[in-house]
Amino acid sequence: MVSGRRVFRACHWLHRWTGLLAAPFFLVLCLTGGILVFRDEIDALLGATPPAAPAAGEAKPLSALASAAIVAQPGMRPISIYLDPDTPDRAYVGVAPPGPAVLRDNGAVLIDRTTAAPMPYTDPRSTLTGFVFDLHARWLSGPNGELFGGAIAILVFICLASGVVVYAPYVRKLLFGSVRHRRGTRLVQLDLHNLLGVVLLGWAIVVTVTGICLAAGTLLLTHWQETELRAMAEPNAPRVATPVSIDAAATSAQAAEPERQMRFLVYPDTDFSGPGHYSFLLYGAHRYDERLFKVVTVDAATGKVAADRPLPMYLKALVLSGPLHFGDYASWPLKLFWVLCAGGILFITGNGAVLWWLRRRARRLRTVRA
Repeated sequence: MVSGRRVFRACHWLHRWTGLLAAPFFLVLCLTGGILVFRDEIDALLGATPPAAPAAGEAKPLSALASAAIVAQPGMRPISIYLDPDTPDRAYVGVAPPGPAVLRDNGAVLIDRTTAAPMPYTDPRSTLTGFVFDLHARWLSGPNGELFGGAIAILVFICLASGVVVYAPYVRKLLFGSVRHRRGTRLVQLDLHNLLGVVLLGWAIVVTVTGICLAAGTLLLTHWQETELRAMAEPNAPRVATPVSIDAAATSAQAAEPERQMRFLVYPDTDFSGPGHYSFLLYGAHRYDERLFKVVTVDAATGKVAADRPLPMYLKALVLSGPLHFGDYASWPLKLFWVLCAGGILFITGNGAVLWWLRRRARRLRTVRA
């Protein structure tokens, strides 16, 4: 009995102080997350991306798309090509100055796949939703901001787990869903806090756990690049003066995984490929694995497949965390559900702070009266 009381008191203390510590930051995360659920729609509404259209003809070869990007950006070299299945009319060609390149640090050119003509393009990082995403994911502080966001997510998870223990005694005293309207403001607030907390607990845990995974994304991706990808891309291989064309390399990679869909192609000499290899990301063709991909590296000198590997489990968890975190597995109904849940969590977070303040004020009043 004594141990049970100690556990309850410890969880009550954890629930209160982790919640209060995380509350202001979690409010920002809920607000920005609710906006990012509709990121694609907001970008289209503000004209940041051209409206999607079906392909008007046969797609040009990949080499033609890369050449068009170089014409649009003289002095650059192509480093990647992204083919979005949701917008089959366009390709995103990453460009960088000659020499080794880091994909994340460079821009892209939007190319029409049927005409190889440049399309109007705005860097996502310079848009309104790009700013909101940087605030949500990195707190405008780069990798250090990601770790800070992960620490906040851990605090929220502790708050949720301890809240379950704190809520347990109320289950035995009140009918589920009861709100005691006639016994003061604080009890009404407490009952609403408990009710919404239990209803949204599953959603909150999913979003919090995936948020922790995404916060560790840079560390996990760096580890993968330095271990498995490094072994596949052979960083000590010599640079190839005249590599095979991107089309020939892509044909070899597609032949190695004929049932998968090629979406992302990386040229040699980047942080996602070795100096003598192309890297290709081929995604699953079915609903259950359309977010997961295999990495195929192709020798730039011979055009033959050098390695073909699936993602390790920790990267699979990272890849699947993104759409789960932002409700991106379906269209409007799921997005609206995600926003409603975020609104409920906003209320619970603010409501918890109000409960703490009301209790503190009541204690002060009792002290003054005494």
